[in-house]
Amino acid sequence: MTRRSESTGEPFDTRLAAYVLVEHEDKVLLTLWDMRHRDPKFTPRWSLPGGGIDLGEQTVDGAIREVYEETGYSVGNLALLDVTTGIIPAARRYSGDDCPMQTVAVTYRAKLLGGQLRHEVSGSTSQAAWFTREEIKALNRIERVDLILSLTGPGVR
Repeated sequence: MTRRSESTGEPFDTRLAAYVLVEHEDKVLLTLWDMRHRDPKFTPRWSLPGGGIDLGEQTVDGAIREVYEETGYSVGNLALLDVTTGIIPAARRYSGDDCPMQTVAVTYRAKLLGGQLRHEVSGSTSQAAWFTREEIKALNRIERVDLILSLTGPGVR
C-alpha cells in the first residue's frame, strides 16, 4: 500500500519481513538471496532465511513459514533478536511503483525442530546451506547477517 510521508508528502510503500537465525551444531543456516531471474546483473548474497510477511500473518508465523519454504526445516521456540528499518530507493526496487520502500525487518532466533535441507524452487533464494561463523567471513553476504551474528556472539568481520 502506498502512503504519503507526513513530513515530506513523498509517496512510499512499506514491506514487513521476518528473518530467522538458526544455529545447530556450531553452524548457522543461511540462504542465497538470488534475483538473477529478474536482473541478470544481480550478484547473489547470503542471508538469513526469511522474507515478506503475508497480509494478516503474524511475524512469528511468517518467519516459521519462510524458513520452511527456503530450507525445508521446521523451527520453533522463536525469540525476538532485532527490529530494524531501512529505505530502498525507487530506482533500486525489483517490484512496485516508482516510489521508495520503507522496510521493517523483524529477526528472531529459533530452535531447529526437524526437516531435511533442500533448496527453494521458484523463489527469491536459490540455495540453503550450513556454515560456521568462521566460514561466513569469506561469504558475500548482506549486512543483516553481520548485525545479527554480532548481537549473538563473536561478530563476523
